[in-house]
Amino acid sequence: MQDKQQIFDKFMDEFVKLPIDVKNKEIIEKQKKIMAHLIKYSELNNIPYTFLKSKEITDITDDNGTNEDYLEAMMVYTENIEELIGNILLNK
Repeated sequence: MQDKQQIFDKFMDEFVKLPIDVKNKEIIEKQKKIMAHLIKYSELNNIPYTFLKSKEITDITDDNGTNEDYLEAMMVYTENIEELIGNILLNK
């Protein structure tokens, strides 16, 4: 466990040095990976889920998104993650 913590500490040391636009993209990518894992789990366990769509996601697809656009897209992904975790837990 100590090694895992040290690796994470180094990761965060580097993350905090990144410019805000890179941080935004990294967080969105992390949320997409979490969604992919949850969706795969749902599919394997026959738990239905439909992604909650929002125009805020398209605001960041052309790499010209503002910080506000990224925060809004993060909220969309966070809401979807929350909804999907709720579905998974209710179906256990």
